[in-house]
Amino acid sequence: MRLSLRLGIIALFGMSPGAFAAVADSYSIDSSRYFASPAAEAVDRDRLVAEIAAFPSSVPPEPGQLEDYLHHAGALLADCRRHDAYLHLRSALDIDDSKTEEAYDQVGSADGKLIMAVRKALRSLGDTAFAAAAAKRPSLARYRYLLEKSVRGLPHELPPEQAVIVDDVADPASSTYWSLYQKTLSSTDFAKLGSLDVRKDAKKLLIDPDRDVRQAAWQKRWEGFDSRADIYAGLLLGVVRLNDKVAHLHHFEDAPAEVYFRLFLSRDAVSATLAAVQAHANVMKDYQRLRSARIAGVYGLQDVRSWDMSLPEKGFDVPRFSLDRAREVASQSLAPLGGVYVAHFKALLDPRNGRMDIASEQGTRVNDGFSISAPGIPSGLFISRFDGFIEGPRVLVHEGGHAIHGQLMNESGVSPFYTGGPSWLFESYAIFNEMLLFDHLEQASRDPRAKAYYLQSLIDDMTFQIFTSAEEATLESAIYDGVIAGKVRNATDLDALTLKTLGAYEIWPALEPELGHAWMTKRLMYEDPLYLANYLYAGLLATKMYDMAKHDPAGFHVRYEALLRRGFDAPPDVLLHDFFGRDIPPGELVEGDMTVIAAKVHELSALYRRVDTGR
Repeated sequence: MRLSLRLGIIALFGMSPGAFAAVADSYSIDSSRYFASPAAEAVDRDRLVAEIAAFPSSVPPEPGQLEDYLHHAGALLADCRRHDAYLHLRSALDIDDSKTEEAYDQVGSADGKLIMAVRKALRSLGDTAFAAAAAKRPSLARYRYLLEKSVRGLPHELPPEQAVIVDDVADPASSTYWSLYQKTLSSTDFAKLGSLDVRKDAKKLLIDPDRDVRQAAWQKRWEGFDSRADIYAGLLLGVVRLNDKVAHLHHFEDAPAEVYFRLFLSRDAVSATLAAVQAHANVMKDYQRLRSARIAGVYGLQDVRSWDMSLPEKGFDVPRFSLDRAREVASQSLAPLGGVYVAHFKALLDPRNGRMDIASEQGTRVNDGFSISAPGIPSGLFISRFDGFIEGPRVLVHEGGHAIHGQLMNESGVSPFYTGGPSWLFESYAIFNEMLLFDHLEQASRDPRAKAYYLQSLIDDMTFQIFTSAEEATLESAIYDGVIAGKVRNATDLDALTLKTLGAYEIWPALEPELGHAWMTKRLMYEDPLYLANYLYAGLLATKMYDMAKHDPAGFHVRYEALLRRGFDAPPDVLLHDFFGRDIPPGELVEGDMTVIAAKVHELSALYRRVDTGR
């Protein structure tokens, strides 16, 4: 979900000034498969909430009673997921529907209470009693990992009465910081060039053929942020201090350690991975230099700057996609994932099945894209508005990938306790689909300019997921360390730290000190602090899977489908060990992925020569 908003248009370069018009395709999900009506959902929700409120948080160790208890909890959790899917969809259709949003939050709260009740029951039972029960009733073994997860976070949980106080203070404060960030952003005075706003219309302005317009738009956008820098800094420093205090209350060394723990990572492991990526920063810089040299050659520019980098190849019309065409290329591009996966994807995207909700005009729909899954019901796909350029198919395969993952887990009978896992692993499957899409479009193209366009899209995706995520995660952890140490105290300090961090990965910060303001644009630092490292691991794994699929398409899809169908019934290191057949440490992933990206950059250079020679 957040990935769509974070990515924006990866392959922005090559778009013409009219590249932002909507494509007239619109479909609706048949929501009656979840509930016959809103009234029917409300009645069943009241029943569910009451049943969960009365659900016990203790269970006798007798094997039959224990299994019945866990089976009942799983059935209630499945009911929660059905309500969650229905209400998520309805709230997304109308951002002003506060009543549905409140109901959605109510179901989320009930879901959390149920899981906490089960965790408490399993903790009270203990490992010895559970093992004895499982020995008598082997079918209980499927819940072994549920017990492990229940006790994993125990050292970091507060007594209930203290947890309530912390949550009652921290959660509203966190929401307030995020709300104030959004209000500050919306009220910041950004300049206009003609009728275009330099922030809201930045993508249009950066493809303007007049270089003076592009440069002015770029500079005035940063000037707008800088005009409120003290406010943005005050909010970010407040977020950091709040999260640090909460982390200490939960018995973590610091806020990064707490968030990484919840991602099944550690701060030491993340730091080592970040260092490994930074050691290969020249791969990113070489790509930027190649793109810069290409722009210089095509447009005769002597000093290419970042505001020139979205310019297209001269005379190249960027491809547009109708939704029907996007559905077609999506299915074709996912062929390496096997016939079963492709058949599921075609069924998801078939308008006759009523599983897509996609509009040509956003209206009151939420600006987002997501999948919805619930046991026993075909998964669905929501996209606020279909973009007719490459972004449209990209979102389709990404969010559709989440939907098919949910469908495969449901078909395989995965317990509702195991349909969610670490977000970086979950996201890697969807990002992998994006890479397959770009690769297919490049391979299927005959025009060297089109091939270059799609290959750039693929490289942009890989470098964004790995290098941009690394620089963002490095910056955010450095901000936390600097604020707590008293070394980062204001906007000036944040600018300096940002410029230094970005300079280790990119060629532009040395030329453009305005990029020091970039910390103000990193909305996830305010909305979902320290989540950015998630995308680094997702990108590393997706690139590795892309390389595997290209080199062993026949054997890959069998193992991959099994991985998706399994869900998250074990820690991520176990899941990945079983998938790869061995342990692959992050450092090895980094080394392999750098080889893949470097090879793609070399291919792109050769394609540019083909474009120039007309062959």
